[in-house]
Amino acid sequence: MNNMPEHKPDISFDYYKVFYEVAKKKNITLAAQQLCLTQPTISKCIQNLEHDLDCRLFFRSQKGVTLTPEGQLLFRQVSRACQQMERARGMLKEYVDGQSGKINIGASELTMRYFLLPYLEQFQHRYPNINIRIHSFSAQMSISALMAGTLDFALLTTPLEEQKGAFITQVSDFQDIVVAGNHFTHLLDHTLSLKELLQYPLVCMEQGTTSRQFWDDIFQKQGLELHPNIEVNSNDLIPPTVLHNLGIGFVPYKFARSYLLNCGLIQLSLDLQIPRRHICIVQNPKKELPIATKALLHLLEEANEDTLARYSADAGIAF
Repeated sequence: MNNMPEHKPDISFDYYKVFYEVAKKKNITLAAQQLCLTQPTISKCIQNLEHDLDCRLFFRSQKGVTLTPEGQLLFRQVSRACQQMERARGMLKEYVDGQSGKINIGASELTMRYFLLPYLEQFQHRYPNINIRIHSFSAQMSISALMAGTLDFALLTTPLEEQKGAFITQVSDFQDIVVAGNHFTHLLDHTLSLKELLQYPLVCMEQGTTSRQFWDDIFQKQGLELHPNIEVNSNDLIPPTVLHNLGIGFVPYKFARSYLLNCGLIQLSLDLQIPRRHICIVQNPKKELPIATKALLHLLEEANEDTLARYSADAGIAF
């Protein structure tokens, strides 16, 4: 008589995974499709598991399978482990996906130079393999690309026309000022009206830009129309143009600061308060974003002026 114990197959987690899927689907064929296994393989796994546990786990019928009381008890315990494994797999896949790929951003010269760059520096340390593409579009082109799904998000300045379906978050602000060269020092002691400014040659951004729209709106509210003598396509060009006494300029303070401190550019006073403008993140809420893009957005949304000021001082950037 053979007294050797009966051999049982080695049971791994895979057997419990098969059991879990069959119990969920209540059908061996559907479970086989989900797991990319054959029906005989599924049936064999269930038989081996029942043999190992010394109990029956399923009642079988032409309609499918249902759990026995023992199967119900096992399913309650196995479900927790399988669901945790699925969550862990999903989190890991999201993390791995976030370590590569690319992010497409729409940004103006102002939002990139004086807001975005320090955060990209932080972001690159954490996600060194992410390829970042910055597209310098007009505000309207950025919005169109965003809603078409070409951009992941855009960094734009006010004024912004109301965009149906877009989600807008203000993350920083800045001040526009009026500047002049040394031929206009006689105006330093004057508080000028917009009407008086129109008597002088003026320098500002070209039509179609957000900055030009901002100043056009200010003049229009006073019943006036802005007719600049010189129009440029970059805020960077306004301070040197003004420094050569080609006109009085309208420019964000960030672009003029170094010229005011080091080159003799002067700031003029107006008899009205120029509203502060805002830097905004514009998103398409219908676009699914990977974890890395969400991480960059979180950095930007947590923006504060102290961080930017420290970066500016360390990097020698006029802020």
